[in-house]
Amino acid sequence: MSNILHLKNKLIQLTILDTACEIFGSELHKYKLNPCLREAEIQAFEMEHHIQLPDDYRNFLLEVGNGGAGPGYGLMATEGKNKNFISQTFTLQEAWNDLDLMIKNRSSFIVTPDAYLDKKFVQGTIAIAHYGHGIFALLVILGEQRGNIWIDDRANCGGIYPFTENCGSYLHDNPDDFEPDDCQQPLSFYNWYNDWLNRSLAQVLQS
Repeated sequence: MSNILHLKNKLIQLTILDTACEIFGSELHKYKLNPCLREAEIQAFEMEHHIQLPDDYRNFLLEVGNGGAGPGYGLMATEGKNKNFISQTFTLQEAWNDLDLMIKNRSSFIVTPDAYLDKKFVQGTIAIAHYGHGIFALLVILGEQRGNIWIDDRANCGGIYPFTENCGSYLHDNPDDFEPDDCQQPLSFYNWYNDWLNRSLAQVLQS
């Protein structure tokens, strides 16, 4: 059995156990998956954007589905991605949060266009999940971090940081305290999705 089909079997198990949709976000995706993409469709997407998708994500699209059940409010489909945005290199290597790019105006922060929220900081990625409150999971497509998951939390002044096991305990288990940890390795797409499945199964079995 391929690793990707192993994820699919775990998802089936979670679907059976969580009939009440108690896991965060499952009330929206209801553990349903969009249809898989064909090889020709993936090749067309890669040619259009001048990229090659990481193998584990590519195989997920082929064997499991193009969006649907997953972390946060569910996996996003591949449609509607910006061609020029994806085909540029993601340059971050460690957690980044340059709040000096923001200006303070009386009682609230105002983010200047092309500064803190500039798309250049997340170029070379595709958003694959939304955790709510403007927190997005990004899959790096181009750059040294290719294949890894990063989190864009700039909507909450949290910056951009790699998704590590420490992040998993926060975003997939929701404890009270969290700090990005550069000492841990960022998770690949497979390990990120598997982390969500494992933690979700544990939550359901404990409830």
